[in-house]
Amino acid sequence: MIWIRADGGREIGTGHIMRCLSVADALRQLGEPSCFLVADDSAVPILESRKQKYRVLGSSYLRPEEELDTLIPILKEEKRSVLLADSYYVTAAYLRRAGEYIPICYMDDTGICGMPAELHVNYNIFAEPSLYQGEVSVPEKEYLLGTEYAPLRREFGQASYQVRDRAERILITTGGSDKYDLAGKILEYVLNFPGTEDLEYCVVSGAYNRYLTHLRDLEKNNIKVQVYSGVSNMLELMQSCDIAVTAGGTTMYELCAVGVPIVCFSFVDNQQKIVEGFRRREIVCYGGDYLRQGEKLIKEVADHIVLLRNNAQLRRTYSLRQRSLVDGQGAMRIARRLQTLAQSRERRE
Repeated sequence: MIWIRADGGREIGTGHIMRCLSVADALRQLGEPSCFLVADDSAVPILESRKQKYRVLGSSYLRPEEELDTLIPILKEEKRSVLLADSYYVTAAYLRRAGEYIPICYMDDTGICGMPAELHVNYNIFAEPSLYQGEVSVPEKEYLLGTEYAPLRREFGQASYQVRDRAERILITTGGSDKYDLAGKILEYVLNFPGTEDLEYCVVSGAYNRYLTHLRDLEKNNIKVQVYSGVSNMLELMQSCDIAVTAGGTTMYELCAVGVPIVCFSFVDNQQKIVEGFRRREIVCYGGDYLRQGEKLIKEVADHIVLLRNNAQLRRTYSLRQRSLVDGQGAMRIARRLQTLAQSRERRE
């Protein structure tokens, strides 16, 4: 059994849950069972929609160490098991205690050191061994670093895409939650921005977007706008668009696997290293950081949309660079290592 400790909700979004669901699906393909362990029922609708087994711990995701007395008996149920922990709030002490009973895999997207785990995953564009120099928490720790481990859904492993000469459709997405209503603000601005008059907009509202009503109002008042909520065909939607405007996160790696030219930005601190890594590699147009630029970011995004829509060659260049970065097989690579780790534990016992 692969136990997956992850949470999702209005405040923390769906990123942890969604990437772990991709790993769980890959595990299922390998015949390896998995079960999510969640603090509360916030992510339960998503898990049930994917027919994913789960248990609610009845704890707070902000204080995970308080759940250890509930967690440990669960971890001891299966002899052949591993814990995949994907949370910004689990501590080294938490993992050390759980690691007394089963092997640990830690999913990291910030470059944190000192986490006791046999397997350490950081699939981001900025992840490299120098981030973890001097780690001594687990002497034989194995690292899975870089974009080849981006845990995407199965369909992104075989995505096709064509860069069209004329750009007509723009995808706008801000992830599972959008605490600043940036999708709505960007959409309102570009609808009246010079050079965008004939563009169509596909706006994806995440599961915890409290501003969905605002987006629906914009949709009602403009025939060029379509708003999607609870999207189950994200790949097809991406393939239908010529440019994507997105916040930093796993969606950027999905867009890379498809090859949709990207205008990216950040609005929480952990996104900034991601979008900056893409900018340095000259793979995307960089719109900026909302926490530092505020509303000025919105005009930057609009300017980059116009730049890309007017330059088909630049869109082709970005598309090729993106597709060379991500092949969509990362979830399966992680799943195989988790399975090997579980088997090694079984052999030791």
